[in-house]
Amino acid sequence: MHHPAPNFPVARTLRHALMAAGLLLPLATLASPAGDALRRLQNDDWVTRNITLQDLGITEPVVLTNSDAHHEFFLPVPRGVPILDATLGFDAKYTKGESGRTNMVLWLDGIPQTAQRIADGDGTVARNLTVEQRNRQTGFLRLGVDWQSEIALRHCESNRATANALTISPQTRLSYRYDASALKNLDDAWGTLPGKPVLMVASPKLDQQAFDSAWRLGVALERTGKRVSVRAFPSVGDEIDTRGLQVPAGLERVAAFAAIAGKENHKLASPAELGALLVLGAPAVSADVAIVDAALRTRYNEALDALQAQLASDSDAADAFKTWRQARMPLAGADLPAKDIRLLPLGRQAVIAVAADAGAQAAGAFDSAWRRILVTRQVNVKAATPPLSADGALRLTSLGGSTDSFDVASRGDWTTTFPLSAVSSGGLMPDELVMDLAAAPGASSTRPVASVFWNGILLTAKQMDADGKPERLRARVPGYALGVNNAVRVTFQRQPVSVDCNEIPQGYPVNVLPTSYVKPGKAQPDGSFVGLLPLMAGNPQLIIPDTYLADAPDNIKRVIGIASASGVSPTRAELSVTPAGQAVKPGRPFLAMEVAVDGAEPLVKVTDRKQLTVAGKTATWLDISGLENLSTAEVVRGNGQDGLLWHTLGQHPGKLDAPFVLNRGNVAVIGATGPIAWIDSANPDASHPPGAGESAFFEWRRYVSWSVPAISVALLVLILVLILARRVNRRKTRDTK
Repeated sequence: MHHPAPNFPVARTLRHALMAAGLLLPLATLASPAGDALRRLQNDDWVTRNITLQDLGITEPVVLTNSDAHHEFFLPVPRGVPILDATLGFDAKYTKGESGRTNMVLWLDGIPQTAQRIADGDGTVARNLTVEQRNRQTGFLRLGVDWQSEIALRHCESNRATANALTISPQTRLSYRYDASALKNLDDAWGTLPGKPVLMVASPKLDQQAFDSAWRLGVALERTGKRVSVRAFPSVGDEIDTRGLQVPAGLERVAAFAAIAGKENHKLASPAELGALLVLGAPAVSADVAIVDAALRTRYNEALDALQAQLASDSDAADAFKTWRQARMPLAGADLPAKDIRLLPLGRQAVIAVAADAGAQAAGAFDSAWRRILVTRQVNVKAATPPLSADGALRLTSLGGSTDSFDVASRGDWTTTFPLSAVSSGGLMPDELVMDLAAAPGASSTRPVASVFWNGILLTAKQMDADGKPERLRARVPGYALGVNNAVRVTFQRQPVSVDCNEIPQGYPVNVLPTSYVKPGKAQPDGSFVGLLPLMAGNPQLIIPDTYLADAPDNIKRVIGIASASGVSPTRAELSVTPAGQAVKPGRPFLAMEVAVDGAEPLVKVTDRKQLTVAGKTATWLDISGLENLSTAEVVRGNGQDGLLWHTLGQHPGKLDAPFVLNRGNVAVIGATGPIAWIDSANPDASHPPGAGESAFFEWRRYVSWSVPAISVALLVLILVLILARRVNRRKTRDTK
């Protein structure tokens, strides 16, 4: 028997409500265009990198002229992370003035990629090489260049310089993309930093703690060959570069995104626009290293909250943005603990986030001695300073020197390069270089010659016994040979033998032994920059006026430049901030920037950043005004301490755009690319070569220079004593008679 369904009003109303809910449920779960766009951006981790040889410090063209020349370049890539769409743009030009076949071969990671026969005359060589997609555990792509000119009439003729030359441009470039989320630890992130990394701070005005951490990290980056750009997080009213920004179609109707779309430059009108820039990964708000304090976290939250408000009317977009914010902006979620260093997402890329009080610890942790142990994404560092041996000696193998032997027929070079910071910690500077060498006998009776160079300056040379046994060469390292980056080269030269060209000369092995080392020396202040370098590498005092904190980014950049040039330790130095116009009394070796030092009597005086006066002993050497974009540095002594006094000239303070080392004289006038004038007012010989490469003979000559007069006086006194004794003896004899 069929019973009809009850037709109560309540049941009917409930049934209609459920049907309506079922129909509306798909509409409620539909994704909005803005939500879809935000989800796509959240999944986009790809970062593009462009690296030139110039970014690696190769600022001048590399010229290959020998008949059989080979050169290798090591271009950094993320270690253990695949790179996509990687191309190497090789840029060079050639000059061929001698007949015969000339070829160029390019290699990548030891594999030949292309070869070209060179025509007579002049021309250019431009090649775009596709780089294999694979992991490189070394962290480098190796580019090899072979330049071969077959000009010898007979095979036994030596490799020599020719009129055929290949000039490799510093603009040779490696471009690639990599997945930022694939970076798993701080070591890899540091090694992946671009040649010109961005160091981000919260605002133009900083407190002392954030300023202190920023300059320390900047010096640490500069010492690894980077050129740091210090940038404050933008504010409303700032004009920023928006070229190249791609606003997804789904976000074009959101006011903050619409305001910045399709423009080359844009003046920020609201915090929401800053939030939009963070979402898009705009360069203006991106960073490679960030000093994370409460002020920066507040700025992030202001921008993101304002953008969240503009998305409130679109529930799907609002939810997608919340998810994006949690995944991509953890720095806005919570403050970093004290002394913390973390690898975190920042928009579309990864950032090394450093707590505001961890600058010194981060500079030490990222030093070459400790960096490789940073195998996690987060560390808390209480202390980190470079280790030292009992006598401070550093083996060249620890600085990257190879211990492999190699064959030399006529000439061969062994080279290692390292930053000055690697050999200048603990108040010490390179003082002595000890090279242990070995060479096998050759076919010629002429013994091979080994020559040792530091930054191209000959320190010592020796004609070797060449019996396969270790031979030691010692050399003093003069201060004027030091640079920001240093290269030690040992050149072996043999006399090739081939009687009447009946045989081809063969190479015989030579070796730079792993017991070779560089030994630092203690501070010997003599009123010169060189004498001051070890003191700056110890526990110096960095003194700045409090006005520097109000215009932090530009002043941090200046501090980084002059601190690097004077060898200031980023881990051991102490920052002191003093009221502008007030003289200071340093309690240790110091670097004072635009601050008067009590008791100092500088030769150089800068008045109101306008007037430059250089005083001589009896008259004024220079009195000039109207200079711009310059600065001065001078060695002074004040309050019983040796230090460096720095002043800027001109209404536009001097910028330091290129790395350099203060290693001559005691006064320097500095331009954008480094010192442009040197003065040695105390000892003109202090900047000159110390003769004979500071050899053993030179050391004896030092002693002889003062011992000759002393010995002469002693002999004269002895003669007088003998004469007096003889007279007394004669008188006694006469009296006896």
